[in-house]
Amino acid sequence: MISLSKLLRLQALYSILGILFNVVSWIALSKNGESLTPTAPVSGIVVMAIYGLFLLAGHFKKISLYRMLMLVALLILGYGGIFSHLRLLSQSPDLYPSLWIGILAILINTFGWILNSLGALGRFRLTGMN
Repeated sequence: MISLSKLLRLQALYSILGILFNVVSWIALSKNGESLTPTAPVSGIVVMAIYGLFLLAGHFKKISLYRMLMLVALLILGYGGIFSHLRLLSQSPDLYPSLWIGILAILINTFGWILNSLGALGRFRLTGMN
């Protein structure tokens, strides 16, 4: 089982990856008028930054709150970050500059979904090796 501190570091990495992906999308939008995904880049940045704030509950060992926030993240980011991209990629692939960009967005969010599942289900150690 993973330690909470390691889980939080991996979740922070997910938050940073999500923010960076959306920053690159925002830059692409400003340069050529097309973002990397149908997600509005600024909205994506804000959502991932708020998610990063969710992690503070775990950092401060507010475990019940942390687990509840991870459940919220599962629902919101699982729907918007995985399901919506899968649906849009299959129905309207022209909304993405390439298939690989869409797959990358799905992979980043799948990484986060797995981590958030561990958090929501309490599948972590509070103490022990990091």
